[in-house]
Formats: sequence, structure tokens, C-alpha cells
Amino acid sequence: MSDANFVSNEVLDARYFKALDRFDIRFAPTMWVYDNVRAGSEVLHLGCGAGMLALLKRKGITLTGVDVSHEFALAARRNGYDATFATELSRLPFADASFDYVISLESLGNGGNEKGDAVLAEMKRVLRPGGLTLHGIECVSTSRGEEHADRFQKFFQHVAWEPRHALCLSSEDFLEQTDKYDLKVEADFLDYLHNLSFKERRAFDIAMGYVFGKVSDLNIRLPKSGLYLFLKASDAPLGPFYNEYRDRSALFSCAEAEIGKALCLDRNIDARFDDGWYEPTMLPPVARWMGKRGRVRFHASGLSAMSLDLTTNVPDLRMKPLGLELLLNGVRLCAFSLYNYGWLELPVRVPETLSSEANGEFELELRANRTSQPCQASEGSRDDRELSVAVCNIAVHQ
Repeated sequence: MSDANFVSNEVLDARYFKALDRFDIRFAPTMWVYDNVRAGSEVLHLGCGAGMLALLKRKGITLTGVDVSHEFALAARRNGYDATFATELSRLPFADASFDYVISLESLGNGGNEKGDAVLAEMKRVLRPGGLTLHGIECVSTSRGEEHADRFQKFFQHVAWEPRHALCLSSEDFLEQTDKYDLKVEADFLDYLHNLSFKERRAFDIAMGYVFGKVSDLNIRLPKSGLYLFLKASDAPLGPFYNEYRDRSALFSCAEAEIGKALCLDRNIDARFDDGWYEPTMLPPVARWMGKRGRVRFHASGLSAMSLDLTTNVPDLRMKPLGLELLLNGVRLCAFSLYNYGWLELPVRVPETLSSEANGEFELELRANRTSQPCQASEGSRDDRELSVAVCNIAVHQ
């Protein structure tokens, strides 16, 4: 899955999505969809990729995905979709009137008229009467918005569209659009973007996303020069373009995930990972990368043992093994070295006295003796992260 084009490799699986991510400009199309589908409905995602809309599962939605790639279809199924299929979008393997919504994000912008019309005909066939289709479409030409609307109007009685990204772009998109499409941006601002660290770009994208959301909430009309458009179509009259079924309460609560009888901190909404960790990524299995030291705080009535899986890509392990320490509430539980690549399953017992003295409050800390910068050799790369290990399935046994 390392080649998956999946939102900078970050995970939108409902188990991993943090409430703060609702502001990230990179996730804006996902949040537009989230706020415009009815809880408990049946949704078909065209061009599902590795699972971009898994967050919809928090609204009790039955989520089906299709993609031309077998690898992506399998990844989306693993990432929380109820069913996925590898198929051409113009030949959907579903009965007529199967879904309340048909959705795509960046899957309809490149097809020619004949191919695009075949996909639209299939959308209409599998939609239930009064069903709605929602789309995010890349649109670098000012005339393309009208072209897309005209095509949808051949199949649906009601069509509405709005340009987006005219004001707010991610840091990566600003740089890409200036390189590929000659977007006019001040030279000193571009220089500023080029020199942002990985975490500074994350803060920039959150700020952009916050403004982007306010544009929607306040119904501010943007100029037609947007680099992206949102589009709704149906044979029934359309409701509000934004926030038709907005209820974000499920973003702030999530059932505690378990592995057997163990509480899995990776997918526990109450566990607090500090800034020594980066966002979960699509490593198989899903994992967080760590810098030189990472901590996670959590509540538990008591602990008897812990376990976690980890791997590394730091160079020269044979010549220079990676040293690691695992601590709980400041007490070292174990120390070891990695001298082979691949996943290591690490079980650790917790002393009874340490558990009883904690009063239910724990802080797990992992320390590495060195890091590496795996992306530094890539020309033009702006990933300056210093990484040691990737960690997942952090389970605490009570």
C-alpha cells in the first residue's frame, strides 16, 4: 500500500480520525460529504481508493465502494467499508435503485464525454427515486464548472454546483498549483511555504481548513476561478448545498476498540498521543510513526501486561542497531535493540505494584537512541520528519 495516493498517506478510518481533523483543508471534501448525507442511509462511493469516506461509518451508514484497482478495493474494505468491488465505474454490479447516495471525489474529472456519460447513466440507474449524487471534481479551467453542470443536467432534473479552493488551499496544493498550472502567488509567500517544516504545514492546513469551513457555514459565494468544485444532482428538488444533515456529535465520541480482552490505545478516543507521534499512516498494518520519543496517556482501572507491534526503516541496522526503551509512569519496563527489519510483536508484563500505585492514570513512553530522515533523498520533497519506529496495536491488558 505504500504507493496509494491517499491524502498524504493519512488515515480517515473512523477509528483513527480525530475531531480536530475536521478543520484540515485536505479533508474538506470528505467533511462536505459527511455533512450532506443522512444518518443510516446506504452510500455508494465511486473511485473509493483506499477508503477516503470510511468516516461515514460514524453516522451508521452502510458504505459500499468500487474502484478499478483491486488493491484499492481491498484496502477500502480493510479500512471499514461494508463491501467493495473492483470494477469499471461504467458497469456497476448492482441492481437498479440500490442506493440513497452515489458519491465520488476526484474520479470524474478526466473522462471523455462518452465515458463520462456512461458513468452518469450508471449513477442514475443505481440511485433510488429521489436519491442524491454528490461529487468533488478537480476543475482548473474557469469554464469546466459549467461543462460539468451541463453534463449532469442531461441525466438529472436538479443540479447545483459551487467552486471551492479559490481562497483556501493546502500548503502542498499551493506549491503544486504554481508548478503545474501557473497559479499566481507572491514569491515571498511561496518561499515561506517552501521553508515550512512538516508540523508547520499541518498547522497551516488546519488554519486554511477552518476558513474554508466558515465560507460554507456563512454561504459566501466564491469566484468561478476555483480549482475544485462541489456538485449535487438529483431528480428531486435539492436541499441546502452545505450542511443538509450536519451532525458532528459522532466525531467527538467513539467506542473503545478492543483486541481480544485488551484495550487498544491506537483506536481509543480517550488516549492522548503527544507531539512525538505523527498521524496514522497506511502502513500494513496501520501505524503511527514516532520521532525520537513518543508518549501516550490513558486511563485504565489496572494493568497486568502490555503489547505493541513496531518496525523501523532507519538505515544500517546490522552495523548500528536501533536502541529502544519502554517506560510506564517513568519506570523502565524493558530495553532492547532492533537489528533486523520487519514487524516485531513485543509483549511486556507490568509489575503489580506499578499498576496499583498509578490510581488509574498511566503514561506510556517509548524512546529511541537515533532517528533518520527517510524522505530527504527525494528531489523536491518537503518532508523533513526525523523518524525512528512505526508503532501500532498498542494494547493494554487489564
